[in-house]
Amino acid sequence: MAHSEPTSGAELQHRAHGMNRLGRRFLGANLAVLGVAMMMIAIAAQTMFISGHDQRFLMWTLIPAVMAAALVAMLLARPVARDAKRICSAAMKVADGDLSARTGVRRNDELGEAAEMFDVMVDRLDTVEKERSLMLGSISHDLRTPLAALRAAVEAIRDGVAPDPDMYLIGMERQVRALSSLVDDLQLHSRIVSGTFELNRTRLDLTELADEAMETLRPLAEQRRVKLLLEAEQRVILDADGSQLARVVRNLLDNASRHAPPGSVVLVQISQADGTALLRVIDEGAGFPADFRDRAFEPFTRVDEARDLRTGTAGLGLSIAKGIVTAHSGTVGLGDGPGGIVEIRLPL
Repeated sequence: MAHSEPTSGAELQHRAHGMNRLGRRFLGANLAVLGVAMMMIAIAAQTMFISGHDQRFLMWTLIPAVMAAALVAMLLARPVARDAKRICSAAMKVADGDLSARTGVRRNDELGEAAEMFDVMVDRLDTVEKERSLMLGSISHDLRTPLAALRAAVEAIRDGVAPDPDMYLIGMERQVRALSSLVDDLQLHSRIVSGTFELNRTRLDLTELADEAMETLRPLAEQRRVKLLLEAEQRVILDADGSQLARVVRNLLDNASRHAPPGSVVLVQISQADGTALLRVIDEGAGFPADFRDRAFEPFTRVDEARDLRTGTAGLGLSIAKGIVTAHSGTVGLGDGPGGIVEIRLPL
């Protein structure tokens, strides 16, 4: 199978300049029309349909009319050729890796639609590239710290300089769990983004599910000297994927307990009204900064730009929570403080 060679920038530039031929093609078309018309007049004169005087009159009338039409066609072709050059120029810049290039073409015709679609395509490519760069930077940063800690611990145990090998092993186990959690989050995030995420719905009690999630997180919260409380006036029954919804609650509780001050309370409130279940996770921390609220549910975004492992890992918790809740036809958002408040609404 023959493989085509990649088109060089010089070739593209040559093609872009070739758009000047557009006006010449319009002129050629008009001259062709003139030639055909004159031929038809000559044939009509030969067959005695028109007189010689009428033939000469039509010839001299037709020539300036067609030439005027050709001039108008060339003038109309100019902006078309100019905008086509802009599209080609933007395409060359994008091909060279400049995703900031845009056509700048605004027209109410098919060429304008093509330029608009090109700009939309480049916008999406730019967004994907930024997300890819952010993802790679975040993952590499989040992997570096636990891997460095594991390497240091292994070297210390191997060289016999670890004062307490058992404590080193406990620390290594903690780092391995952090890495496993990161890999799990990345896999789930990939499934949500790719559209392969599926739910296994069952009839469940949201209050009971939240209580079980709190029992799982309670030992960790107590280590941080944070108390977990559940407030629910009634049982809330709905159709949902219990394992995935429990993951959302655990993520929110983990985030809340990380940012709650020692000696404070993280409160989970559950209620229902108008066919909707409401779950709120409230902590007594500083809350979400104003400049973070608009991007809180974007992947790999964290309040702590230094990405300290004590305040989280890849920054996928809220993004995954949004993906799971959206798959349940629900909504998730941030409530107004004081403190940090995350609200989830699910259809009953």
